[in-house]
Amino acid sequence: MLWIKSSTPQYTTMPYFALTSIPRYAATACAVLWISACTTTGNNQAPSNISKPPTPVVSNQAPASQEQTLYTIDSAQTQLHLLIYKAGTLARLGHNHVISSRTVRGSVWLGDTVSNSGFDIQVPVNELIVDDDATRLAEGDDFPLNLQQAAKDGTKVNMLREDLLDGEHFPLITLQAARIEGTWKAATVQAYMRIKNHTRTISVPVQLQRQGSTLTIQGEFQIKQTDFGITPLSVAMGALQVQNTVTIKFQLVAKRS
Repeated sequence: MLWIKSSTPQYTTMPYFALTSIPRYAATACAVLWISACTTTGNNQAPSNISKPPTPVVSNQAPASQEQTLYTIDSAQTQLHLLIYKAGTLARLGHNHVISSRTVRGSVWLGDTVSNSGFDIQVPVNELIVDDDATRLAEGDDFPLNLQQAAKDGTKVNMLREDLLDGEHFPLITLQAARIEGTWKAATVQAYMRIKNHTRTISVPVQLQRQGSTLTIQGEFQIKQTDFGITPLSVAMGALQVQNTVTIKFQLVAKRS
């Protein structure tokens, strides 16, 4: 499960599309408020302090050496959730979102040590799912069920717009291993994360479990939107906004190739 969550969420059940007590321009902005947590702005250049990501190892390639075992991500069993929380004194006028995916793909390879292991993972942007009842139910009381389908459809259209995730030109969010340290029971992954046209390094503590031919990896980490060149959307002089700090959690399931 991969999901995004603010440290101090505020709760409500009214969707952004139902804002009626603030000016029209604010309501329009609120309809896409959540997506500022996972899009980027700026030029096409990677930051100068980030080295070039390693050459990806995709699922149809053999491991780099006989000492590495290749696993392919099982999209059907892998769960990915993005939890988006609103904030501000008018937060009651919006609702939280769960964006999920059942099409995560890529590969993981394990060597004789964690430092000789790695991964290359892709998340198809255009196949992200908005506010599915099953995923909202799994996330608890912060996410009431039965949102209007029109609100879900409008959220996805806004999410894929050119000035946001731009699904037409940037169809993938990618993560590639840069360095892995520690032990099998307590490893820390340094990875390259690319959203739209920005690449950043992230540090992720992970737990790994192998059972037969199945590999399960889970963990969580925090990011700040501003570290990705994102300015969290704020309207009505900050009365309704997206919080800057988010937490990402994930569970990946992969099968031995």
